[in-house]
Amino acid sequence: MNSMDAYSCPEDDDFETDAPPDSRLGEAFSDEDDGGQTGSLEMTEIRSSTVSTEARAEDLSSGAPDENRSVSVTTSRRRKSGHHLPRHLSLFDLVSIGVGGTVGSGIFVLCGLIAREHAGPATCLSWAISGFAAFMSGFCYAELSGRIPSPGSSYSYAYACMGELVAFLTAACLSLEFLVSGSAVARSWGDKVVEWLTDELGAGGWVQRYLVPGYGVNPMACVVSAASTILVVCGVRESKLITDIFTWTKVGLVIFMAIGGLILLDPSNLNPFIPPMGFAGVMRGATTSFFGYLGYDGICAVAGEAKDPTINLPRSIMITLVIVTILYITAAVALTGMQHYSEIDGESGFPEAFKARGIEWAAQLTAAGEVFTLPVVVLISCILQPRLQFALARDGLAPKMFCEVDEKGNLKKGTIFAGLVMTLIATFVPFTYLDDFVSAGILVAFSVTNCSLVVMRRDSPIDRPMLLEKLLLSFNGLACLSCIFLVHGFASLLGKTIAVSLTVLTACVGCAISLLCPASVVFGGRRAVGAHWDEGVRYFRTPMVPFIPCIGTFVNWYLIAQLEILGIILLLLYFALSSALYFKYGAKNSRISGRPPSVARQYQEVHQEQENSGQEDQGKYVPCVE
Repeated sequence: MNSMDAYSCPEDDDFETDAPPDSRLGEAFSDEDDGGQTGSLEMTEIRSSTVSTEARAEDLSSGAPDENRSVSVTTSRRRKSGHHLPRHLSLFDLVSIGVGGTVGSGIFVLCGLIAREHAGPATCLSWAISGFAAFMSGFCYAELSGRIPSPGSSYSYAYACMGELVAFLTAACLSLEFLVSGSAVARSWGDKVVEWLTDELGAGGWVQRYLVPGYGVNPMACVVSAASTILVVCGVRESKLITDIFTWTKVGLVIFMAIGGLILLDPSNLNPFIPPMGFAGVMRGATTSFFGYLGYDGICAVAGEAKDPTINLPRSIMITLVIVTILYITAAVALTGMQHYSEIDGESGFPEAFKARGIEWAAQLTAAGEVFTLPVVVLISCILQPRLQFALARDGLAPKMFCEVDEKGNLKKGTIFAGLVMTLIATFVPFTYLDDFVSAGILVAFSVTNCSLVVMRRDSPIDRPMLLEKLLLSFNGLACLSCIFLVHGFASLLGKTIAVSLTVLTACVGCAISLLCPASVVFGGRRAVGAHWDEGVRYFRTPMVPFIPCIGTFVNWYLIAQLEILGIILLLLYFALSSALYFKYGAKNSRISGRPPSVARQYQEVHQEQENSGQEDQGKYVPCVE
């Protein structure tokens, strides 16, 4: 294949008929679908022949027809193609992305806010409870990422088992997490720079004149967003190195804060451990602190670039959650032990606590460290959003330019577009009314992932098709209603009765999924007909399915019910606009014309993608040619 400055998504007629299916989301492998119809092996988008002629000749000479034979996919085949990202992210890099994208406001802002307003010395319990809830969804992400190690995170999982429309709406939610949330962090960083320059360095007039021009404009947010975009455009290796450095510098800063707080700990500040707000305050703190765990799922968005993805992706998610949970709990103990909870600053907890104990240099170092390390969250957002666009573009649900990969493995056009949008939002859009809107969208994406795992691990009874899907839909509807009454109607006796009744009914539906829908013989169930996994490979498996995914989903709905009604309305309007965009553009340009892809096809495409990048496949399977 001749070298090119940039590779683009191949056209539909660019294939060779001897080749097995290719890309992760192309129209490649069609097998027995849910309706019992047997499809054909659709050949699309293959740049070069990949099945050896010797093997093909052996098949033909054996006298057995092709439809009764299996084609063994081996790692001896190597191809270059412009719609594949190079697999270069190690386990360390993946953990850096996960920790760097998660640890941020949870330590620097939420910890002090929760201690002062809700949980007092028991803030560590709030973080532990929310950490447990985060692990419920984390297990689901870990298993799905190892089984379907393809870029796109929740979008890819919804695409595999719920169809294009649900997947497209999930991608819209992920754009809120990667693009809009990254813009919010950039604005927050811009405000902190102004505060740091004014309070810590004593810079006055020029800061207010040039960095706070008014009209909602945030110049420093523009600077950090544009700089992050330029860095990612310059090269994936450079941005990876900077991410590693900034992430572990931030972790070092948090460890310093925690150790310093523990050294200065005054046991009297921890008594009484449960404050006057009681256990209700601890639970309210857990609800607030859960948002500090959002971000670890960014690991799944770069799954297409992970080395040994079947092993490293689940490990990196679990390691990230363990590290983040330990940091949050330790920091909470240190902060509430260093200063009485009633005196903790709700916006700048650690710097003000160090000042109160007379350690001025530690206060200045902590404040400066927060300003220095927070931009890594913006940088990671600039890395993740183009990967989501890449997955959409390869499905035909976004313009083809988003899946163009240059000779260095960069998504240059997609990065420039995402960076430009992020910079404009960060510079000019205040987030006064958008925080709840963004949080709701992220939680919906989490719930979609949890339900996707249930769909993959459970099957409807043969005599009652679609029962699993109906029960899952009922579970989500009842969970939503239950949580609304638990949050907003628990004050009255009638509200309590309705809330408890709906919660019990929701639990019964969850049990019905376990009792009536048998466990799938293979991952993906009947959707995976034609995909035979290597029995010698140990894949990460979420325990207690469907109970853990259902608990995670219920927690997500409970958190959504805590949000302001304006945020929910904005999310519904956002879904309406996204649906209109899908039917106007996506459905017309889709590579599968709206037909839900089979899991078997996805398995084969992911396997091919790993081979094309030169990786030994950790999860081999033999695609059966129907």
